[in-house]
Amino acid sequence: MKIFMMNRIAVLILFSFLAYTPNLFAQDPIVIKEEGARGDLDIEPDVSELSFRERLHFGGGVTGLSFGNPTSIGISPMAGYLLAKNTILGLGMTYQYYSASYAGFKATSNLLGERIFVRQQIPALSALIGQGYLTAQLENFNNMSPGTTGGYSNPFLVGVGIGSRIGINLSLMYDLNYSETSGKQSPYGSAIVVQVGGFFF
Repeated sequence: MKIFMMNRIAVLILFSFLAYTPNLFAQDPIVIKEEGARGDLDIEPDVSELSFRERLHFGGGVTGLSFGNPTSIGISPMAGYLLAKNTILGLGMTYQYYSASYAGFKATSNLLGERIFVRQQIPALSALIGQGYLTAQLENFNNMSPGTTGGYSNPFLVGVGIGSRIGINLSLMYDLNYSETSGKQSPYGSAIVVQVGGFFF
């Protein structure tokens, strides 16, 4: 009888040990944090938790690419502020080179302009093309070439783009103010305007 009881106690101890063993070897998940990080790096912090500097991004790119007649190419640094998780409001400066030939006469212009833009990530659009967004921007240009006359229109661009908040983006836009017959010509070669660039830090 004593042997039977001892066997039962031994079996109970063995089962208790086996039940507790996984807890002995289990470890809490390792979370790697950057110095000064507020939480898990896999979880994107809420925009309201970000400081002003953390909401501010800087970058640039090339814009208004057109080759042939006319030819245009621009370089544009920019700064953007994260208004909400999917919304960036930004400002930029643009240097635009423009060249066109009319009746054997070639005219070139060196334009300097400012722009204000907004970029809105759209989940439904992202589902179709991956990290897609809608964008709109208003621009103003001044001709810096000496001895030239005539002004340029103020492009109002609307379109779509693809790319993440930080990194290279491609935007395809349409200039709502584009006209080949108005008194003020567009600084771009056509109503379709392509921009390549993005925010890098």
